[in-house]
Amino acid sequence: MSFNDSTVKKNVCFALAQIAKHNQDLASAVVDAEIFPEVFNRLKDVDSQVRKNAATLIREICKRNDNMAMAVVNGGGVSPLVDFINDSKGTSAINGLPAIMTLGFIAAWHETLATAVIQTKGVEALLRVLIEDQEHHLKGAAAWSLGQIGRHSEQHAFALCEKETLSKLLAV
Repeated sequence: MSFNDSTVKKNVCFALAQIAKHNQDLASAVVDAEIFPEVFNRLKDVDSQVRKNAATLIREICKRNDNMAMAVVNGGGVSPLVDFINDSKGTSAINGLPAIMTLGFIAAWHETLATAVIQTKGVEALLRVLIEDQEHHLKGAAAWSLGQIGRHSEQHAFALCEKETLSKLLAV
């Protein structure tokens, strides 16, 4: 995935996401092709479609099973996802949707993964979407992801409460 043409990069990410979305074995094959950390670097690409397709690819991998989500976390993928969400504002906010959902899929698997999302400031990024973005489906995705983070334990719920998540959810 180390080429400079934006059309090629966005189509490669798109193709890999389409392969990974069908089942766990295909998603594993994509991961086994050693796409990390290069795909995380695509979240900072100058082309917005490359960034969106890279986030979509990561989402399709994370929703398969906890091992795949752990591979993203262990590969350092949560922080670039959070940065991508924070950078997706205004007219490009819709491009952040796959990354918003990815944080929820990662957190949903188990408390260790939810903790990783908390520690990389994922809660703050999701709250920013909830408060600032105008698109209702982005707000809904952020609320769902926050729920996935807080569902595991009292400590996870407390981490959300420390950020005044409850009042912000109720204000939507």
